[in-house]
Amino acid sequence: MIAWIETNGLRIGTFPALEALAPALRVWFTSRSGGVSTPPFDSLNLGSHVGDRRPDVLENRRRLKNALGIGKNRVARGGQVHGIEIASVTRGGKFEDTDGFITSSKELALAINSADCFPLVIHSPSEMVTAALHVGRSGASGGIIEEVFGLLYDEFRIDPENTVAVCGPGICPRCYEVGRDVAMGFPSWARKHRGKTWHLDLPRFIRTRTERAGVKPANFFDSGLCTACDDSLFSYRRDGGRTGRNWTIAMMVRL
Repeated sequence: MIAWIETNGLRIGTFPALEALAPALRVWFTSRSGGVSTPPFDSLNLGSHVGDRRPDVLENRRRLKNALGIGKNRVARGGQVHGIEIASVTRGGKFEDTDGFITSSKELALAINSADCFPLVIHSPSEMVTAALHVGRSGASGGIIEEVFGLLYDEFRIDPENTVAVCGPGICPRCYEVGRDVAMGFPSWARKHRGKTWHLDLPRFIRTRTERAGVKPANFFDSGLCTACDDSLFSYRRDGGRTGRNWTIAMMVRL
């Protein structure tokens, strides 16, 4: 379902099957390779808040934008505070206290920063609107998925029949051990009790809530990649909290 492309020394993940359903949508997710950051941020770290050298982060972002053909000042980034705040945007820049975006602007890249949490992209081809969310356990349990669909239905009148959703890399249930109090905040089908430990199945939770909101199962695309299992991706848990950040980018292009 996913394909890796090599461009300008960067290894970028894509979803080729999207083209038939959503020809104007582009979704990319980054790997660790192709940047200039030194360990433990090697090498394409895109997070500016993790302790990496700022000049290296800016160079990594420049390389990524050049590789993907993203214009100057055309990336919207959120503060990502593990909440459910969603901003409607028409320009690039950093939006504090924001964990999601909605836009109907073409050539505007929505960037989701992650290193175990999940990036979720929702796109309506008929209404030409795209949303991108940062979905961790707090945002998921807090209702960020329901929040974005409420906005998309109320303000943009999207058609669920042709709406597509894309879930990028995040931590799998085998790797995601949580405390009992966290696990009990989720439905029984999204948590697993293994011996003395609890594990959270965020991918299943995200998919189920997205499909309940109206997206057809055939229109849900999942990378199937675990950030903690795959050494080519940054993982907060695997790397002991000192690591870089992956980006997932969603953008509508002019056809």
